[in-house]
Amino acid sequence: MADELIRYGAGGVPYVGQSGTPVVVPEPVVEETPEEPEVTVAVIEDDTPLTDEQVEKKAKGNGK
Repeated sequence: MADELIRYGAGGVPYVGQSGTPVVVPEPVVEETPEEPEVTVAVIEDDTPLTDEQVEKKAKGNGK
């Protein structure tokens, strides 16, 4: 009796029949969280003395 459902046709007249194609219940999707890559940052300071011309050139940048 599980395959038979009461459906209503034209005019609201109930009839009993096959329910059509059975519904396939999808399997639950298990999402895995990706591992974050390990990032290391190193700051290297350059204490090399600059000439006045080099300082002006760096301060000017690319001229824009």
